[in-house]
Amino acid sequence: MNRQIDAVIFDLDGTLVDSQPAVLRATQEALARFDISVSDQEVRERFGGGSRNIMSYFLVRELGEGKANQHIDEAVEAKNSLQTEYSSDVALLPGVDKLLAQLKQDGFQLGIATMGAGATARRVLSRKRIDAYFARVLTVDDVTKPKPDPEILERATELLGVEISRSMYVGDSGHDLGAAAAIDMPFVLADTGLFMDGTRRIDLREQAQSIGYPVVEIDDLESITAIAKNYSPS
Repeated sequence: MNRQIDAVIFDLDGTLVDSQPAVLRATQEALARFDISVSDQEVRERFGGGSRNIMSYFLVRELGEGKANQHIDEAVEAKNSLQTEYSSDVALLPGVDKLLAQLKQDGFQLGIATMGAGATARRVLSRKRIDAYFARVLTVDDVTKPKPDPEILERATELLGVEISRSMYVGDSGHDLGAAAAIDMPFVLADTGLFMDGTRRIDLREQAQSIGYPVVEIDDLESITAIAKNYSPS
């Protein structure tokens, strides 16, 4: 059977790495500079769409839109800088090394499409020694619209030189699923549970399954290789 997928593109946080400690610490410390205190759960619930999205939400909620607009650039810069500093706290998820090595060996092109800051993403990939696997790394710095807008996926496939229909995106969030669905791109939900829990996690699984997207657990990420090799359009 001829293979239908040429490239596999990954989200980063919560999909390939556990960046929770760094994200929580950086977000909370950056907000504390504006006398704003938020819980771990509040950060998890708002995670996704990039630093500007999450920082804007809390600044507007606590300071009002006017003051939030005055401080948003400073807050985003602080959060991104701190998260890069805390990148040593980030850990690879189980099986990621083997997954990437096998995909590469099997001839797939690999890319990253994350709403994380460029400096942070590249530091994490380098520290975890997986940067060499990826032909292209796209971050929030490379696009004008955050996920779930599909701009970053369209740009990633363009730079990889592959068709959207012959590319597969792997992500852990509703933003990831929404971006892929918007352009009918094959998608795999990595149900790691790091930034999604409770009802939100169950709802996302059900949404993915209702569309026909495969769902893989945190301890079975290596199965993505077989999914990519055996994928057939419905």
